[in-house]
Amino acid sequence: MYWDGQQWHNDIPATLPPADQSRAQENAAGAQPPRGAVLMPALWAVIAALVGTIAVVGYLLVKQSHRSRPPTAQPAPAAALPTVRPAPTPAQSAPPAPSSGAVPTSTYFKTLSGTSCQVTADQVTCQTCIPGEVITNAYTCTDPAPEVAVNTAGIVDHNPADIGSSSTMQQLSNGQTYHANGWTIVASGGWSRFINDATGHGMAVAAQNFDSY
Repeated sequence: MYWDGQQWHNDIPATLPPADQSRAQENAAGAQPPRGAVLMPALWAVIAALVGTIAVVGYLLVKQSHRSRPPTAQPAPAAALPTVRPAPTPAQSAPPAPSSGAVPTSTYFKTLSGTSCQVTADQVTCQTCIPGEVITNAYTCTDPAPEVAVNTAGIVDHNPADIGSSSTMQQLSNGQTYHANGWTIVASGGWSRFINDATGHGMAVAAQNFDSY
């Protein structure tokens, strides 16, 4: 039985009227879900599967890289610097012993008249007889006699220190010239002349005479 829109019929015709066919198609179309509703779940499922696959592959790669990475070598300990010890201070050397050939500070001469003279770099000191003095047994030029000194500037000192005596006394010879401590000594005509090489000042002594210049 069916309703054709106007009345009920007991037998169902093989072909429905056009109005009934369109209504039946609409009912069938309404019973089917939309196409988009069917595709979306499938798309999300594919995306989820891809994400899962990527995650698994990434995990495996990271794990493999950790296994294949060689162990990091520990830095070698720094070599210990050698201890620098200060060099031993050399023992202070003793002052050199005076050379046996060192130039003496004083040189002694015996004049032509027999008096003694001491020559240093600063002055000449000689025993001399005072001009006009009468020589007696108590006072001779061979005895300790008055002394006179002249420095390099020609200044006379009538009261110098005693020159004493020396075992290295050198006898002057007439007509000879000598040199000692910056002085030139000339023995000639009974006089013994002492001339400073730098200034030309000095003195001359004779048996009973004395001169300075």
